[in-house]
This record gives sequence, structure tokens and C-alpha cells, in this order.
Amino acid sequence: MKKILLATVMLSAMNMAYGEKLQKVVVSGNKRIESVTIESLLGVKVGEEISNSTADIILQNLYNTGYFTNVNVKKNAGTLNVVVSENPTIYEVAYEGNNKLTLEQIESEIKLQPRKILSKTDIQNAQQRLLEMYRRMGRFSAKVDPKLIKLDNNRVSLVFEIEEGESTHIQNIFFLGNKKYSTGRLEEALMSKRYKFWRFFATDDVYDPDRFMADQQALRQFYANHGYPDFRIINAIAELTPDKTEYYLTFAIDEGEQYRFEKPQIMSAVKDVPADILEKNIVFSEGDIYSAKEIEKSVTEITDALGSKGYAFVAVEPVIVRNNTQKTANVTFEIKEGPRVYVEKITIKGNSRTHDAVIRRELTLHEGDAYNASKIRDSETNIKDLGYFKESSVESEPGTNPDQAKLVVNVEEQRTGELKFGGGFSTTDGMMVNVGISERNFMGKGQIVHAEVGVSKRHQDVNLGITEPYLLGRPLAGSVDVYSVRSARADSYITKSTGFNLGLGYNLTQNLTQRFAYSLHKDSVSQIAVDASPFIQADPKNSLSSSVSHTLTYDKRDSIQEPTRGYTISMTNAYTGVGGNVHNMKNDLSATVFYTPVEDVTTLFRLGAGRVDKVGGKRVRIVDAVYLGADSFRGFEYAGLGPRDRRGRKDALGGRKYWKGTIEAQFPVGLPVDFGVKAAVFTDFGTVWDSSAKGVNVLDDKKMRASWGVGVIWKGPFGPLRIDYAIPFKKSKFDEEQRINLGYALPL
Repeated sequence: MKKILLATVMLSAMNMAYGEKLQKVVVSGNKRIESVTIESLLGVKVGEEISNSTADIILQNLYNTGYFTNVNVKKNAGTLNVVVSENPTIYEVAYEGNNKLTLEQIESEIKLQPRKILSKTDIQNAQQRLLEMYRRMGRFSAKVDPKLIKLDNNRVSLVFEIEEGESTHIQNIFFLGNKKYSTGRLEEALMSKRYKFWRFFATDDVYDPDRFMADQQALRQFYANHGYPDFRIINAIAELTPDKTEYYLTFAIDEGEQYRFEKPQIMSAVKDVPADILEKNIVFSEGDIYSAKEIEKSVTEITDALGSKGYAFVAVEPVIVRNNTQKTANVTFEIKEGPRVYVEKITIKGNSRTHDAVIRRELTLHEGDAYNASKIRDSETNIKDLGYFKESSVESEPGTNPDQAKLVVNVEEQRTGELKFGGGFSTTDGMMVNVGISERNFMGKGQIVHAEVGVSKRHQDVNLGITEPYLLGRPLAGSVDVYSVRSARADSYITKSTGFNLGLGYNLTQNLTQRFAYSLHKDSVSQIAVDASPFIQADPKNSLSSSVSHTLTYDKRDSIQEPTRGYTISMTNAYTGVGGNVHNMKNDLSATVFYTPVEDVTTLFRLGAGRVDKVGGKRVRIVDAVYLGADSFRGFEYAGLGPRDRRGRKDALGGRKYWKGTIEAQFPVGLPVDFGVKAAVFTDFGTVWDSSAKGVNVLDDKKMRASWGVGVIWKGPFGPLRIDYAIPFKKSKFDEEQRINLGYALPL
């Protein structure tokens, strides 16, 4: 209002005649802003005609800059006098009361800087932005009060006084119209959760408008994946209580009817594409409940299959026709010629610690290659399997030309160092403790370094090692390990082994890995009890073992870190006798299958077998035999099953042959996902037999042993912790049990 009155007064004072030309502009009152700059902001120049409306334009233009607190415009004989009072400059910007937001977080959003001219609009924008930041944190009762402290030389200190208030939690979530699924089941599909006092570290129970929008999409996906393509949200409301302390979420929904799949089909418009062969890549069948997720997965499988056969420029589009009468959906996958697009550039973002080269070597396509969605997904999996990043993705952007695309690799670093603790208990060995430190991404170069120390009543070991996954800049994994182990496998003797291992591995194909290793170690057996087994007493007391080994591994898991489907097959052959005085041959074969029969339940099937044989006419030493128990066979003590000498201390003698299997299922226990708690049920079964020690006093049979048990796995803030309790239900009378086993790792 003051500005309008001032403009009116000035108009009267100027008494400008229509069509009069401006001859001169005189600017006064300015101390920091140059007169030339102010003249350029007037909107009128010398020589131009001015009228009674010119004053309004000048005042509006100058006030809109935000540089001035007052503007006075006068005319005197063709001269325009502009008198200004400048806004003060900001000497400093301070924030008081911000405990939940750091100064760095605030300054990344608020652009007010020292030496900047103060603007009321800027202050209001900063105030609203701060309030918005607190609302995003669920603090809707937050208050922000800007204060100005006047200083000399027309300067001010700007202070934002903040009252953060309490978090506004989600007190309850309501669903209206849900008949097929319970409220509890639908809540599991949401990202937002109800407040529970025991969820100390949870943030998803604080209202977030963006998360609320994502919840609505999550509901649509949930129903679309469970046979309800007609599902719709009638209304979604987030209500804040008058005291701004609680939120109530309400979803009014229409579920619709459930649909099932008709027989799926594949139609190809691309020459030489074998449509009939690709049908095996469809992951659903006729009669299955409709699922948008299964359709999407089928598109991915077909695209990957085409990519592996060299079809880089094809597109797979599902055409869905619903029969509203029969409540069925017919899906036809149409294969068409896609645009020929090439990768123009690959950019990596977010890797503050990990070197670019470490990430780039995991990409299966490079700049100049044909754009291939299958290879992009493989690249995403490879980067995720590194375990270096909390989040990672490969996104596509338009290139410079229509036939080009840019790839952006986004990563978020996470801690890769671990301080490891492990423990266990047995009736004969008591408590066992393992401590170690490891770094999976040493200096951001992808190298693995580790050091471990294990101590118990009967076992002490030290192990140091380093692995370079890209030796000499090539895809060769080289490793060096140095170790010393002192172990009392039985009460009757102690073994000590000191040596080193060298390894070299590489990929033969994308899924097939080959590894060679060399090992040299010096062994000794000491403190043999008088009543120890004669077979132990007869073995050499000191030896030098020199061995070479070869391992082939075929890995088709969907993820190395957390597999849910796929399988691995591994075969190892090791020959000891390349020098030294120990000669034997050991062969092992194992296979593991991962399967997810229902959502959130992952099952594991593992089967392995092996044998160790003498070479050169000498029997296999007791210390080189195969032993099962503890981690390798839950429910039994280490070396707790298998051949044993019935005399004296009943020493375990180990076997030359073994087989062993495991079936395990892991599943959630009903706690919130952010608790990171899963349960497991398992059974271990197998046996070890055929000791090199023979005689009437040797207890040795092929009888199968088996145990079953339960476990708890917690992915807590201090790393993964697992506790297993196993009970043998099939055993021999001379076997020794150990029912509890535990261990965890603490990230640095």
C-alpha cells in the first residue's frame, strides 16, 4: 500500500506531459550497486518518450529486483532523478535449534549466502523450504522464525530460530472395501507402517507425502500381481490430528474380480526368430492366477534369451486381452524389430570411494556397443554382487542422436569393512571365540584383505590374506594367504600347521569359473597322550605338504549376496605330493539349488560328496582324513560323527569318503521388515566312512546321520547374526553332539 501511495505522490510531483522525451537520468542514494546497473533496470532509456505511466513502470521494475527498501522518482526539466535506499547485505546466515538436520543438509537446500543482498522473498522462500524439510521428516509441528540483527555499514545477520517439534507418526492405517485380503496383509504391501513403540530405528512409521503416493502404487501392484487387474483406489486420505502429533491413513478401494491366464502365445515378426523355442521362457501357464509381475518377468526372460542368441535390436511387447465374462486374460508376446540404438557414453555417479575402473569392469557392455537390455540387467547384477554399495542401478538416457543412448550408473557407497566375531559352545570344548577384521574394497580398488584369529580350548588359528580380483589389470583373481593353526582335534594329541596358499582364478564363460591353487605347509603332531589311538601314534610326527588343486564352479544364482533362485555346481581336485613327504589325492563335488516357492520364503537344497585316496602305497594320515560336524554338520561336534577308535579316549579317526546334504528354508517371522529378522528350519544329513585305519577296534560304518533344527538370522545394525539349535535324530551311539552354534559380523 505504501508503494502505491508513493507512486501516486510521485506522479503528481512529476506532472509529466505525454510524449516528453527523457534527456538525462541521475541516480543517488546507492552505495553498493553501480548507477549504470540501476539505469539498466529502469525500463526506460535516454531519448525515449515518457508518460505519466512511466513512473509506475520504474517503481515496479526497481522493487521487483529485491535490492531496494525505498525508491523515489522525480523529474526536473527532462532530467529523471532516481533516489534509492538499498536493502542491507547479509553478513552471515545462522541456524539455531536444528538437531535433526545438520548444517550441511540445510545449506544444500537453502541458497542464502553471506554478502548477498537481503530480500524478503528469499527469506520467506528459505523459511518455507526449511518447514518442508521438516515435514519430509514427519515433523509437522516444526516452527521456523527468521530474525534480523542489524549491523553497521547496512549489514544484517540473518538467524533462523528453529523449533523442530516431535515426529508425527502414523497412528493407524485403514482400508475400506477390502474383502479378499485382510488389513494386515495389505499393510505388508505398503511402504508406510503404523507406529510401534519397539521399532526404535524405524523411519517408515513417520508420515511422508511422497511415501504415501508410493503406497498407492504399491497397492495397485500388489493386486495386479495377485490376479486383480481391475483394482482401483477410490480415494486415499492422510489426516493430521488437530494437535499435529498423529496421522491416520485411509484407503478406499475396489478390488474387482480375480482373473486367470489363458494359454500364452508368442508371435514373431522378426525373421529367423524361433518363437516356439522361446515358449519355455514364459514363466506362467494356462490356469495360473493372473500376475502383472509374471508377465513382466516373462518379457525379461524372452528378451534375455533373444539377446543371448545375438538378437540385440528386438522388442518384446505383451498384448493382453481380458475376457470379462470368463475372468481370464489372454497374453500374446509380440516380437518386433526394435530401433537400432548404440551406447554413446557411460557415466558413473555416487562413487565417492570406489574407483571408476572397479565399477566399469563389471559392465557387460561398453561405449559403442549395441544397446542391450539383457546386458544392462547383467551389469546391474554384477555391480550389486560386489557388495560395495547400499544401492545401485544402471539407467538409460537419450543420447545426442536418436540412434544413441547414454547409460548412467548410480551407486551409493556403504561400509565394506567388517569386524567379525564368532562363537559357539559344545559340552567338551566349552566356549569358542573368533575375531577378525576384513575389508572387501581396500582403498576403493576392489581388493580383499583380511586377518582372523580364533581361540578356544582346543583350537587357535591366525590367518592373513589378500585377494586382487583383477591381477595385472586382467580378469584374473589372484590371492595370497598365510596361516598358522594349532588344533587339538581330540584330547589325545595336538596338531600345528603353518604355511601359505597361492590362488589364481578366472572366468571361462559368464557363469563358469576356473581356479588353480598351490599350497605349502609344515605340519606337526605333538603331545600325544599315552592312551591315544595306536593309529595316531603310528603316523609321522612331522611332515611337509606341497599340493596343487583345480576347481571348476558353474554359478547360475540370481544374486551372490542374497540368492533366491538358481544353482551352483562345484568340483575340486587336489593332489598333494608335488615335493614334500605327504602323498594323497582329494576330490570333491557339490551342488546347491535355491528356490522360492512362495513370496519371501527361500529354500536351499545342497548335496556334496568326496573322497581322499592314498598315492604311492602309503595310507592316508589321520590328520588328512575327512571330518564332519559343527558348521559342516549341525547337531554334531567337530569330528563328532564318523570312524572312531573304541579304545582309550575314543579318538575320531576321520574317513576317506563322505556325502552330505542340507535342506533349509528361510522365511520372515512377522516382525517389521526393517528389523531384519528371519527364521530358518533345516535338516542336515549324510555320513563319513572308510577310515584308513583298519582293525576290530575301529568303529566304522556307512550309516546315515541326520539332524534337524531351527535358526534365527538377524541382519541388525551390528551386522548379520545367526544362532542355530540342532538335534540329531539319526546317529550312531559313538557320535558326539553339539546342539548350539552361533556367529555374527560387525560392520566397521
